[in-house]
Amino acid sequence: MELRNELLKSIWYAFTALDVEKSGKVSKSQLKVLSHNLCTVLHIPHDPVALEEHFRDDDDGPVSSQGYMPYLNKYILDKVEEGAFVKETFDELCWTLTAKKNYKHDKNGNCIISDRDAFRLWCLFNFLSEDKYPLVMVPDEVRIFSIVYS
Repeated sequence: MELRNELLKSIWYAFTALDVEKSGKVSKSQLKVLSHNLCTVLHIPHDPVALEEHFRDDDDGPVSSQGYMPYLNKYILDKVEEGAFVKETFDELCWTLTAKKNYKHDKNGNCIISDRDAFRLWCLFNFLSEDKYPLVMVPDEVRIFSIVYS
């Protein structure tokens, strides 16, 4: 269960990054691509028919996180085996989607920190964040981390 919660944190960011209209919903086509990529990096078989059947009763509109969660749990997360995949590769997939929305360069293409360091900070944030959404960090943990690494 602990692994599932850690994976969900990164997936939550990927899902919300795909929500370009900030409506809490993502198009089915984007969810199909996300699901296929998650299955690939998690080394589990992808069942495109299951996704189609899962959303068959929905209209053609976008899907909320609540609508995607049952599919995500049953057809992806329930099949994940610890040690069968590289966690960093999984995080890099989710970060790639997340960074497009949340990691901005200035008009000259510069950032305060490198892309790799931003990815590492994002992974650390996910690790330290609580399991409630949107993800937040406990301020005391941030202070401890700041002191140790300053």
